[in-house]
Amino acid sequence: MRTFIDHFLGDKLGGLTKALDLQMKRHEAIASNISNAETPQYRAVDVTFAGELKKAYGQSSGELVKTNGKHMELSENDSSHLVPDYSGATRADGNNVDIDIQMAKLADTGIKYSIAANLVRRKMQSVRDALMQGI
Repeated sequence: MRTFIDHFLGDKLGGLTKALDLQMKRHEAIASNISNAETPQYRAVDVTFAGELKKAYGQSSGELVKTNGKHMELSENDSSHLVPDYSGATRADGNNVDIDIQMAKLADTGIKYSIAANLVRRKMQSVRDALMQGI
């Protein structure tokens, strides 16, 4: 049986809180890239999580069929995971972290996190207002 809050919020709150978690994971990956900008042989990473967001909002990504043994196992890749980030040029020491690109990604991630947090806050404020008014 669905509660009033479940009915009022729908699946949006679960998706928004998942988006907050995933943006935090991306933030950690970018922070790691920035802290290792001068580490020889360090390769930048990013987080991919489109499959997790689709699951959080109840959307299916469709069934993919593995037709060759050399294909990646995509059923496991619906969760967030680290992927190589090839956005920067590789320097002579083997490091490919471009600090300007990483700082731009950090700013973008912060903005997306802030938007999701504000949406969660507004949803919770709506619930609070409804409860206070006795609706």
